[in-house]
Amino acid sequence: MSALTLSTERAGSCPDVRQRRPTRPQRELLRLWLERIAARRALAALHPEQIREAGLDPVRVRAQSLKPFWRA
Repeated sequence: MSALTLSTERAGSCPDVRQRRPTRPQRELLRLWLERIAARRALAALHPEQIREAGLDPVRVRAQSLKPFWRA
């Protein structure tokens, strides 16, 4: 059986590992996804009576709340 050797160096100190900050488009995409997640969770939490009072179609509200966050 071979021995396992663990390094005490931190990943950030390794010269070939670069820490990159997300670009503006990446940050904007993440923000959009987080907004969609929050909005779809809020829709899913609505009571059917609240949906009707708002004049929304319950079937469409359910379909929208079940969509993955990456889909518009």
